[in-house]
Amino acid sequence: MNLSEYVLEMNDISKAFNKITVLDKVELKLKKGEVLGLVGENGAGKSTLVKILCGNHRKDAGEIKIEGKKIEINDTLHAKRLGISIIYQELSLFPDLNAIENIFIQREKTKSKGSGLLSPLDKKAMEDIARKIFKERLHVDIDLISPISKLSLSDRQLIEIARALHSNAKILIMDEPTASLSMKEKENLFTIIEDLKKQGTSIIFISHHLDEIICLCDRIMVLRDGKKIADEPAQNMCVENMISLMIGKELEKQYPKEEVAIGGKVLQIKNLSKSKAYEDITFSLHKGEILGITGLAGCGNHQLVRSIFGIDKYDSGEIILNNERKEIRSVNDALNNKIAFLPAERKVESCFLEQSLKWNMTIASLNSIQNKVSLDSRKENTLVTDYIKKLRIKTSSDRAAIKSLSGGNQQKVIFARWFITLPDILILVEPTRGIDVNSKKEVYKLIIEYVKEGKSVILVSSEEEEVLGICDSIIVMNRGRISANLTACKTNLEEVKYYSQVKAD
Repeated sequence: MNLSEYVLEMNDISKAFNKITVLDKVELKLKKGEVLGLVGENGAGKSTLVKILCGNHRKDAGEIKIEGKKIEINDTLHAKRLGISIIYQELSLFPDLNAIENIFIQREKTKSKGSGLLSPLDKKAMEDIARKIFKERLHVDIDLISPISKLSLSDRQLIEIARALHSNAKILIMDEPTASLSMKEKENLFTIIEDLKKQGTSIIFISHHLDEIICLCDRIMVLRDGKKIADEPAQNMCVENMISLMIGKELEKQYPKEEVAIGGKVLQIKNLSKSKAYEDITFSLHKGEILGITGLAGCGNHQLVRSIFGIDKYDSGEIILNNERKEIRSVNDALNNKIAFLPAERKVESCFLEQSLKWNMTIASLNSIQNKVSLDSRKENTLVTDYIKKLRIKTSSDRAAIKSLSGGNQQKVIFARWFITLPDILILVEPTRGIDVNSKKEVYKLIIEYVKEGKSVILVSSEEEEVLGICDSIIVMNRGRISANLTACKTNLEEVKYYSQVKAD
């Protein structure tokens, strides 16, 4: 008889992809009825570790024990049979099915003893079991009959948990479960987690909200660069301590920065609010300034700048440009007021992938390159050639489809598109996402050259290092509100991360 105190032991787990080590002899232990907080920067190894546990990846070395018994997890179905379930941030439910159907998918109850395809489903039995799970295990009452597409995100999350419990999950992994929940929904989830603990379910809780980790978890494990850095009782940890362990080194000077004269206010946002997105946002942008807006996923910064550019309507508040109140209710309103916008998903929202580099670069400025009769091809060709040289865009031809360019060069083409329109304010959302280091540096140089001409930039980025390295001022948002307004040269990475974790007053 095995008397191990741990329901799960992962010992000396190592994993490499393309000869790059992503996990290096990592150890993780989990007791019955314990909540373990797993934290680390992006790329620290959290996802790889739990994917090994869930059967998505095979480990290269090390051993895994469930209740003291050494096992090899072959695939995801094997992991589920062992009592291991994961709830991802992007839920894996079928939107057109109801709660009962989602819980019993591929495990349907039939009225006959056989499991043939023609056996009628025992819908009454499935409904009774589902109601029992929600009543006795989760202590909630939700709509089991409507398609889940009509339910709230928190209810859908509870259905995921119920599905895991129905499969007899002993170990439940929650990956960023609160990212899109309201405060009330989060409180309900935490109550359910406490109940599951009492029932003996063990939970691995992954979150960038470090204050939640401290409040909810019994122990906290920190990963950095594929190694376990710390494993301590939650009562011995604080947010500042966790951030220091996660970072492990000072922010390197890898961002080009030049002194640019900061002028008067060109944009003032006063008490801007949008239901379920952001609330009471007030800030100013100055001539020649790079203003960074950062925060964790779901903090509201993306929705905020979409409203400033007129993509999404705001509910209340004021937008003031050059001391004059403006009604920015559409993209045309923004463009007419010399505001340009680069969205985060360039391949979906910016690039016309089948069209040429030239077409993509000039599509927003056709009016300015027309003669009295039609498009002035000579003027267009000169303009495109100049920007290819100026931005050092690598391409075989201006007629090449933009999809054939690298991510960095695609981004340069979109920069050129807006530079040609001569905007006074440029809003950039995750401008260096998915591009290599050298391309990032070139993008930073473009931003600096732009503000040296007296223009202004709002830079929205989830990378705190980027915001610190390139911006003059930094707004940190948390759960739809501003939690800090900082001067870049007077703050540091730890402070920015701290305010991204801590709820605004």
